[in-house]
Amino acid sequence: MSDKEILLAQLDACHNTNTWFVSLLNSIDGLTEEQAMWKQSKSANSIFEIVNHLIYYNSRYLNRFKGIPNIESGVQNTFTNTDLNWDDAVKRIDNIMSEWKHAVKKSDNHTLNRWALDLAHLTTHTAYHTGQILQLRKLQDSWNPRDGVKG
Repeated sequence: MSDKEILLAQLDACHNTNTWFVSLLNSIDGLTEEQAMWKQSKSANSIFEIVNHLIYYNSRYLNRFKGIPNIESGVQNTFTNTDLNWDDAVKRIDNIMSEWKHAVKKSDNHTLNRWALDLAHLTTHTAYHTGQILQLRKLQDSWNPRDGVKG
């Protein structure tokens, strides 16, 4: 298996293919905006806030990967985003993750070698937050275990 195939497999697992863990899109599938905004406590992040955080970092790193400068937004809290409603946030993270896979497929070995460590951290970061989403869904009793991994 090539480095590119490994990175694409990691991106698939994080995006929309359950493997050893539930993918991001599967973890948020069927959530209402009310469920996505639910917080266990004032200091905790909601699922919506976690998705906003993933949008922020995945889009910034995707821009860097593609050589597109990021506009400094002065964002202090990457978990907040007042520009998107829940449905738009779901579409946005889906598009970003799809763009990542497309960009990696098109990239050459030199670019992949330069970005391999960042991509490994980015996919781990996404998997970590997806686990938080699942925990929140279980706490609010909105997760169906049949939607999880089989194994």
